[in-house]
Amino acid sequence: MICMSACLAGCNCTYRGDSNLAEELKQLASNENVLLVCPEVAGGLPIPRAASEIISEDPLSIKNIKDEDVTEAFVNGAQKCAQECLDKGVKIAILKNNSPSCGVGTIYDGTFSHRIISGDGMFARILRRNGVLLYTENQLDEFLTIVKEMKEGKNYG
Repeated sequence: MICMSACLAGCNCTYRGDSNLAEELKQLASNENVLLVCPEVAGGLPIPRAASEIISEDPLSIKNIKDEDVTEAFVNGAQKCAQECLDKGVKIAILKNNSPSCGVGTIYDGTFSHRIISGDGMFARILRRNGVLLYTENQLDEFLTIVKEMKEGKNYG
């Protein structure tokens, strides 16, 4: 099974209340066994919501642009969605780049200045620790190649 950030398949669940639609991923989600998730919504945050960033790692602090602490919602949503992925045997995921939930390899730096730093979002961290192959929409061609190879029986864990 594949996991996908719901916003990439066209679900209007971003903090702005819109999507980050990637047509190829919407089509994939309609034709394959894909688990669509939005960890932020799963954690109880509304649509739309104030933009949030990981402010610090130790102690973990995630705040929105209004300086409200949303750490618990991010952690709970990430854990809930990750557990669903693991329960359903997800082996590969394509997630929204730079997101404090779904970012893979890069996230915003916590200053709300649109600067990017190395790191994973909360949901991506859990999936990575559990051996799920992670991609972002910026790696679409590579992701689609791996999905095709998995359908053909190539084993990726």
